[in-house]
Amino acid sequence: MINHKSVKRVLIAAAICLVAAASFLVISGRGARPQDRAQQQDRAQQKESSDEAVALRNALRRGGLREAAKLKGNYVEEYNAHLKWGRYDVESLTKNSAAVIVGRFTKQLDTRLLDGIAIFTDYEVALEELVKGDIKLGQTIVVTLPGGRIFFEDGTSAEQTTPTFEHPLIGHVYTLFLKQEAALPSVFFLSGGPQGLFDIEDSSGVKSHGRPEDPATVETKGKNRESFMKNVRELGRKWPKPGKCCG
Repeated sequence: MINHKSVKRVLIAAAICLVAAASFLVISGRGARPQDRAQQQDRAQQKESSDEAVALRNALRRGGLREAAKLKGNYVEEYNAHLKWGRYDVESLTKNSAAVIVGRFTKQLDTRLLDGIAIFTDYEVALEELVKGDIKLGQTIVVTLPGGRIFFEDGTSAEQTTPTFEHPLIGHVYTLFLKQEAALPSVFFLSGGPQGLFDIEDSSGVKSHGRPEDPATVETKGKNRESFMKNVRELGRKWPKPGKCCG
C-alpha cells in the first residue's frame, strides 16, 4: 500500500528545493547583469571613442581644420603658440626683427586660417613709437596672433585655444618685435612667437608673453618700463637694419 503521507512529504520537499534553486538563480542573475551591462557599455564607449579619434585624425590629414569642423560641427583643440625651437634674448629679437615698435592694441579684427591647420586672429595696433623699421609714426598696422575661432561657409567652426599664450588686452600699450611674411606683406607677425610681445602698460613693470624660461623673459623680469625701453632703444640704434627672424 502506498503511503500517501510519505509521498506528500517528498513532493513538498522537492517543491521547496525547486523554489530555493529558482530564487538563487534570480538573485545571482540580478547581481551579475548590471556589471555585465556596465562592462559591455564601457567596451562600446571605448570602441566608439577609438573610432572617433581615428575619423578625426583622418579628417585633419585629409583637409585640416575645415574637415575636422565638418566632422564635429564645432571643432576645438589646444594650440601651442610657442616655438618648439629657438629662444631669444632682447638683443637677438631686436637684431632679427623687421620692425620694433611701441603700439596700442585698439581693436580685434577677423580671424584667418593659415595652411589649413592654424588659426590666427588679427588686431589693429596704433603706432606710438618706432624703435626700428619702416613704418610711419601715427600709422595703424595689423598684427596677427596665434589662436582664435573661425567660421566656415557651411555653418561649422574650428577653434584653437592658447592656454599658455595670453592674448593682448585692448587699450593696453605693448612693445612688439615684428616680422613679415612674403605671402602676407600687409600683416605683421611676432618675432619668435610670443617671445616678441611685452606688456608695458604698467610703468612699474614689464610683462613678457613668452615662457618663464625664455631668455627675454628672464632678462626683463623685475625691470620697469623706463629701463626696459632704454635698453630696447639702444639696441635699435645698434641694429638698425631690418632682420629676418623666426617663428
